[in-house]
Amino acid sequence: MPADPMHPGPRQGGPQMGDMMGAGLQFAVVIIVFLFAGMWADRKLGTAPWLMIAGVFIGLTTGFWSMYTRLVLRPRDEARDKDERTK
Repeated sequence: MPADPMHPGPRQGGPQMGDMMGAGLQFAVVIIVFLFAGMWADRKLGTAPWLMIAGVFIGLTTGFWSMYTRLVLRPRDEARDKDERTK
């Protein structure tokens, strides 16, 4: 019986759609959290807008690294581990 083209089954060797959506959401949340942390610190210390800007850049860096590890490094390591187990 041929495979159903509308439901091809699980994809092998890459991030699933849920992983990608979760990584995107996490990326946005991390940036927003650091943005508000920088705004809060600016109000407390009177350094506006410098800590907010620093918070955004820290959030971008942290969010990007998290997304990269989740979507690139983790699937690559899992594929390598799977190849080693099959040898």
